[in-house]
Amino acid sequence: MSASAAGERRQARRSARIADRVATVVIRGIAGLLIALLAAMVVHLLLAGYRELNPTFLTTRPRTFEAGGGVGPQLFNSFYILALSLVFTAPPAVAAGIYMAEYARPGWILGLLRTATETLATLPSIVVGLFGLLIFVELTGWHYTRLGGALSLTVINLPYAVRVTEDAMGGIPHNLREGSFGLGATRWQTVRRVLLPAALPDLITGLILISGRGIGEAAALLYTAGQDALTRNFYSLNPFAPGETLAVHLFVYRAEGNVPDVNLISDGVAAVLVLTVLLFNLVARTLGRVAVRRIQGL
Repeated sequence: MSASAAGERRQARRSARIADRVATVVIRGIAGLLIALLAAMVVHLLLAGYRELNPTFLTTRPRTFEAGGGVGPQLFNSFYILALSLVFTAPPAVAAGIYMAEYARPGWILGLLRTATETLATLPSIVVGLFGLLIFVELTGWHYTRLGGALSLTVINLPYAVRVTEDAMGGIPHNLREGSFGLGATRWQTVRRVLLPAALPDLITGLILISGRGIGEAAALLYTAGQDALTRNFYSLNPFAPGETLAVHLFVYRAEGNVPDVNLISDGVAAVLVLTVLLFNLVARTLGRVAVRRIQGL
């Protein structure tokens, strides 16, 4: 090997190291920027609404034309509608994702399913809200209900959950399948006892992200679940009762402003909404890790 060729190789390695360092700095800078944006938003909202972060505000009901209302029913409705939505979303989404990843053969049917899922995922939430208003409010005769809001959230979250399940199942190494088949297991036994436990961390992460979006959804629920003026059974478990969520409550207060302390209440609702999403993600991730360890026997 000539000296010039060796020099060129050293120069190429040096250029590769420099490019790697630059790419690492850029990626870390973007990650730091995202963290800084999140921290700035959270700090700003908490500083603006910290006066309302007290038990009274979190447990009392709002007032229509008087100052000093709370968000107790809205906080309850946010989690109640989210729970109903997950009941409707998780089973069919997991089943559809398993079918698309493990059972469906490449062809026009699988392509049609993926096209339908991707198209449904791109629909604006306001369009889903109008669809829910037509189907779950007018056509069924239910009027504004928590059930209608949960079904509208299901329409929004279902394509994401299906995609998350398919990606989680598709990312499992093939040697796990081959080993299970080699031991005489059927396809369903392989899916149930090998693949699902292996994909569980990704599935839980996807459901947490979907749940966080559901808590902050406003447009679809505004047309299906109702507003505070229509709410009477504040803490009822009746799914056919109207129920205003935190996000809808914030939108209505900012849009109408029919209370003297509208700015103070709005800042408080925004702070509660952000803290709710953060705490929900932390608690859900912790419980998810515990569940994964128990199921996987770690």
